[in-house]
Amino acid sequence: MLMKDILNVFQFDWACAPSMTELRPDVFKNKCVLISGHRLALALACTILTLNDKLDLGAKVFLCSTDESFESTLPAGLSERGDLIFTPTQRILDIKQKIDIAIHTALCGEKADGSPAQFAAETSAIKLLLSLDESKSLERLILLSDSRVYGRAQNKYRAFAENEMGAVGVKDYGAQLIRMIESMFADESRENHLTLRLGSIIAPSLPLYNGVEDVFDAVAKGKEITLQSTDRKISFIYMTDVFESIVFSLKNKLSGVYNVGDDSLNISTGSLAAKLHDIFSAAKISMTSDEGFEGNSLSADKLRDKGFKTIIDLDTALELAVMSRSDSDVSDFRFPHEHKGRLSSIQEILMAYLLEVDRICRKHNIRWYLGGGTLLGAARHKGFIPWDDDVDIMMLREDYDKFLEIAPDELPEGMKLYDPKKDKTYNYCYAKLRISGTVFATDFSKNHKGMDNGFAFDIFCHDKTANSKLGQKIHSKLTLFWLACVFNKWNHRKAQNDSKLQSVITNFCKNIFPLRFSTRMLLFTLEMFKHKKNAKYLYDGMGKSVHKGGFDKTFLDNEIRVEFNGYPMPVPAKYKEYLTNHYGDFMELAPLSTRLMGHEITLSDLAEYADFQISNKTLY
Repeated sequence: MLMKDILNVFQFDWACAPSMTELRPDVFKNKCVLISGHRLALALACTILTLNDKLDLGAKVFLCSTDESFESTLPAGLSERGDLIFTPTQRILDIKQKIDIAIHTALCGEKADGSPAQFAAETSAIKLLLSLDESKSLERLILLSDSRVYGRAQNKYRAFAENEMGAVGVKDYGAQLIRMIESMFADESRENHLTLRLGSIIAPSLPLYNGVEDVFDAVAKGKEITLQSTDRKISFIYMTDVFESIVFSLKNKLSGVYNVGDDSLNISTGSLAAKLHDIFSAAKISMTSDEGFEGNSLSADKLRDKGFKTIIDLDTALELAVMSRSDSDVSDFRFPHEHKGRLSSIQEILMAYLLEVDRICRKHNIRWYLGGGTLLGAARHKGFIPWDDDVDIMMLREDYDKFLEIAPDELPEGMKLYDPKKDKTYNYCYAKLRISGTVFATDFSKNHKGMDNGFAFDIFCHDKTANSKLGQKIHSKLTLFWLACVFNKWNHRKAQNDSKLQSVITNFCKNIFPLRFSTRMLLFTLEMFKHKKNAKYLYDGMGKSVHKGGFDKTFLDNEIRVEFNGYPMPVPAKYKEYLTNHYGDFMELAPLSTRLMGHEITLSDLAEYADFQISNKTLY
């Protein structure tokens, strides 16, 4: 059974999100991984199994717990998977198979009760893991600890670095036990040992102890709740970033002790209450002066200096934590704070000008289709993907060339065409339409003063490619090479390919070739098979699927019209086959935490379109 059928939508989000990030989890590929502990261990196991489904990692997971009844609490269908084996912690030394990586979650996400039984179970587990490492020479043994290890800060501004410690009281059971576990782990420290200290973990639909789970529940249900006040800041971290920190540490072969987090995830309980009220205006949170809140503020400079960055911001984490406890429908969920509340207006503006493109193409008998994420939105949502912020259009070469020729004389006032063959300051390989007067700039685009930074339409051409697999591969590789030369020179950065030799060659060519020469070579490469008479395949040379090689030319042979935001828009008759080729299961929604704007916009201004509605401004 697939993990998407086992987990709910919120669990699947934090389990699936690592597959969407740049930090690919290939460190687990074909590895045998032992994960021990409690509910956090189960979450990490579910994440690896989900990545097995999504990325074909081929990892095998041994899930261990000191509680022998733990197996009976596993989600239905999990025990049926062949890539998961449950083993009581007490019997891990009996495992015959070679273990590559072991991860122990210890007390993370669990409350310390101060009982001798808990103390004995936790210390026994760490001893067994150390013995396992001794007998099997693990590649990596990782201990997950948390901020309670630091005790209590006397200074309200204190953010603890790795080698700093605060006072521990008689009843600070969590700090006492975690320090004991860490000291046992450190006594056996080797180069393959790593300790990652986490803040309070936010993991929607996973009942971890973080000190504020009751607050999330009350806000979701509209109930009044009291939150303990503290003048100290507390560090939080989203479940996705817990896994990302493990992957990052494995990739970089780190050892020793590292805090995981970001300054933006450190917040006082008073500020937390205010932030929850800002996101959920109906939140009813009062504060008490009780200083019993556990946890500390972490300084994660040491890990950040190595290059680690958290992915999920606090607003996103809090919103998902509360939503997971409500009865709200999340099928079309999007974050309301995206684009500072402008996203609906942006999509209305884009729709109006999309109708203009359709008018021009019908007038001149130019065949065009919705493309990319816009076509995906038409298939799934009958309109824009709820969190999308631009328009993708696709054409065949003959229609693309014709559109670029006639568009400058046909476009309405306020709309400008950028053609990479004619505009010397424009080096994308595809054409782009911009709405003048508006501002929609990334850190990269705002530095190019000769280029309009208004709301955008990307116009992609699907060119012919070779009929043979080898020819398609060569065509794709050449395209990717010239793309790398153009964009890395334009971005003023070094090319970093999977192959060091490829990187050296690309950087050498990037440096010696002028930018416009590389752009012309890229455009020439796209059209290499333009005059091929018996071409059976097209390829996505201008888009993100260029590496996939060719796809059946008949996918784009015929047009049908489907509803898009209430208007009939053209799509390929075989749009399902096309989308399956490019996206796989295209009806599967993106993980919740990744439903963010498609571009990292640093400057945005709707100008005269601030309250725009198609119904009150005719553009077509």
